Amino acid sequence: MNFIKAINAFYDQQEYNPLSSGAISLWFGLMHVNNKARWREEFSAPMTVLCMKTSMSESSIRKARQELVEKGYLTFVSRGGNQAPVYQLAVLYEEETGSVSDSDGGSANGKESGSRNALVKQNETKENEDEVVRNPHRFYESNVGTLSPFIAEQMTQWADELSDELVIESLKLAIRNNKPFFSYAEAILKQWKATGVRSLNEARLAREKPKSKGKPNEQKALFDKLRKEVEV
Repeated sequence: MNFIKAINAFYDQQEYNPLSSGAISLWFGLMHVNNKARWREEFSAPMTVLCMKTSMSESSIRKARQELVEKGYLTFVSRGGNQAPVYQLAVLYEEETGSVSDSDGGSANGKESGSRNALVKQNETKENEDEVVRNPHRFYESNVGTLSPFIAEQMTQWADELSDELVIESLKLAIRNNKPFFSYAEAILKQWKATGVRSLNEARLAREKPKSKGKPNEQKALFDKLRKEVEV
């Protein structure tokens, strides 16, 4: 999904298919969740996350969600137990297709058009690489494996509670310790939350601090404990 086109189309829709302020807030909240999930056609969003992102109550979110469904902005499927609903946002803009012809500025031999296409592909590759570095969901898929909806939901919650950077850092530590699965990374995130770590620098200082004071490597002991918990 093209984020800018989606927002422009959304505001265009308001001219003849207007929404309440609550429904607008919920739509943007769902867009943000789906952005973190790397623009999936279907994605889950826990009620607690939506309440935090919209500053709305659960009853207000349900009312706004029904309005979005009735006016064709989204569909969703409820799931049993404590599982979050699965959402699908409607695409409000038309995808552009077609190629640039010589009359549109391309040279006769195609060299200019070819160079432009190569530059576009290069930029897209760079953007994808940057997203892997910044987006924990992309990092997981690139370095660990297939991302299930349940793990994606857990990662989104941790990213909202701490940060994308800390989630990625916990995954890196899990991989370095030969424990490439999210349960190990989540144990690290729980420890950071309990000890007040809220930034990447604080997480790295927490690992270096025991060594600088000449004390036993407390971080290693922590990881050993986490390994045992995961292996049980």
